[in-house]
Amino acid sequence: MTDRHSATRSQVPSGSSAPIGTLVLIAAWFGIFAGLTEGVGLLLFQRINWAQWGRLMHVSEEVLWISPLVDLFFFLIVTLLVWLISRCSWRVPPIRLLVFLLTFLTIYDWLTLTNRLYHRACIVLALGVAVAFTRWITKREASNISFWKTSAPWLAVVFLLTLVAIQGEKWTHERIAVAKLQAAPQSSTNVLVIVLDTLRADHLSSYGYPRATSPEIDRIASQGVLFENAIAPCSWSLPSHASLLTGRAPSEHGMQNVQPIPWLGWGKNSLGGYPTLGDVLKERGYRTGAFSANRVYFTRNVGLGRGFVHFEDYFDSVGDSFVRTLYGREFARLYLNRTEKSKVTRALRYLGLESWLDKDSEGSGDFGGAYGVRKRASVVNQELLHWIDRDQRHPFFAFLNYLDVHYSYGGPQDYPEPDWDRGTTIDEYDAGLKYVDDYIGRLLRELEQRGLTRNTIVVITSDHGESLGAHGLTYHGAALYRELIQVPLIISYPPQIPPGLRVTAPVSNTAIAATIMDLLGAGDQGAFAFPGPPLNALWKSPKAQANWPDPISELAQTDIIVPADRVVEGKIPIATNGWMRSVVTPRWHLITHEKLGHQLYDWTNDPDESRNLIDTTEGRATALRLAAQFDAGTKAQ
Repeated sequence: MTDRHSATRSQVPSGSSAPIGTLVLIAAWFGIFAGLTEGVGLLLFQRINWAQWGRLMHVSEEVLWISPLVDLFFFLIVTLLVWLISRCSWRVPPIRLLVFLLTFLTIYDWLTLTNRLYHRACIVLALGVAVAFTRWITKREASNISFWKTSAPWLAVVFLLTLVAIQGEKWTHERIAVAKLQAAPQSSTNVLVIVLDTLRADHLSSYGYPRATSPEIDRIASQGVLFENAIAPCSWSLPSHASLLTGRAPSEHGMQNVQPIPWLGWGKNSLGGYPTLGDVLKERGYRTGAFSANRVYFTRNVGLGRGFVHFEDYFDSVGDSFVRTLYGREFARLYLNRTEKSKVTRALRYLGLESWLDKDSEGSGDFGGAYGVRKRASVVNQELLHWIDRDQRHPFFAFLNYLDVHYSYGGPQDYPEPDWDRGTTIDEYDAGLKYVDDYIGRLLRELEQRGLTRNTIVVITSDHGESLGAHGLTYHGAALYRELIQVPLIISYPPQIPPGLRVTAPVSNTAIAATIMDLLGAGDQGAFAFPGPPLNALWKSPKAQANWPDPISELAQTDIIVPADRVVEGKIPIATNGWMRSVVTPRWHLITHEKLGHQLYDWTNDPDESRNLIDTTEGRATALRLAAQFDAGTKAQ
């Protein structure tokens, strides 16, 4: 009996001593188990909390292997600290302390990821469960250690299989999709569409802005055509991106607000079933890729992935992956929003983790949560060039979203500030534009070195503008004033577009899809037809401008409006309490609110839209005439 009890004690670490290997084993078990369940939970509650989409840190299926990796790393650090403490004090029972801490961290993880409970409530509940579980473990320490030893390898296998399945499926899917592409002629024209998220046209030098904000874009404009009065279909990202891809109005494609994510994926049900530019070009043998810095409203998760064989929207860096996990978000919330004098901030800069401090508005940062890590133009460029270089057997269609002009404004910390930047809102907005302009120039020089520029249609536009204080508004998505819907539109394609053209007629940038297909010589597109007319008709035929359709914008009633813009409710019509629509003619801009009636501006003589003429005799007659252009059957719902 004595020998048997001695053998048992030698196998089961207890009291104040435990082999480091046993502690690491426990940490590995808890880390992988907590992370796997966290990943499933994040995906689950993202679907449940879809109405709060803009306030969440978004994830996709990759989180199923990223969460276990982050939790494992974090739990191993906790384990090392527990082991060091136990080495310094024989009174500390390392296994019990470690189990208590890891149980607390696991339960807190699960409770917090619902995004429904207060942090203090999660802490109290997790502490209670940790105390009870530790007491239970203490009575069964030997059997539980045996269980962890037996099951940890199986958990590791599940983790590895998850990693291989997710990453392997993406890799395999793309290879199979590219292999199925029909052969395209060697001389086929590439297509590059660049969306500078949140860029209003009147801050570009080529549109008359006095600051030299955009020398690279201006150079591209001088080589092609610039549309002086391009109008976006909406004043925020999701509907506008959907319209850019389909050539359809928001009320047609239906992506006027965020929709619940289908449990089995979007398939072909997104965008009202309309074909996208990616669909059409893929049928013609093009590799299609999207590269998004807007990880909220231009992603596969919101239903905009159809037509793209390759889509890079999340997990572009270690920092970005980290903050999408539960403990990454908690770290970001507590430490990544501090001043430059903070020890944590200085430490991260010392370690070369500058990008972790480059905040994105993604997530719930404005509501007391965590900010995301910004994906800069430099990263978008790297992703695109890497993708292009992988396979040059097929022509490419690449759709880029740069977010550097979006709030929070300004370039990266290590990027030289322009001479004008004194830290005002306008200065910082323009500095972000100067930064992304620089990287657009760098991208095109890289393409030129590869011999691709002359045979590539380059389109530069935006999804919407920004208020920057006009009409009492700060951001976008609340109304349809000119500063919110007038966007740049530049198309360069030397074989077909003469250099230096400028078109004054108001046009909609939803016509980009039809224009690209016409430039490619698609002819009758049959079932893939995009609504026209294509914009190249404006320089092909002198008579086209006289009969050109007036561009219409739509803004459904929405709850995405930030608190800073809600304060004007009751002072001016905004979309918090009804849908809005507008039409722009060569002189007039009519804005209609579902409940609050019309506004009419003579934008040619009043570009700031400061004088509402709706109560004048001419104004009432003009509004009645222009309102007839709105098709009553397509009212925003």
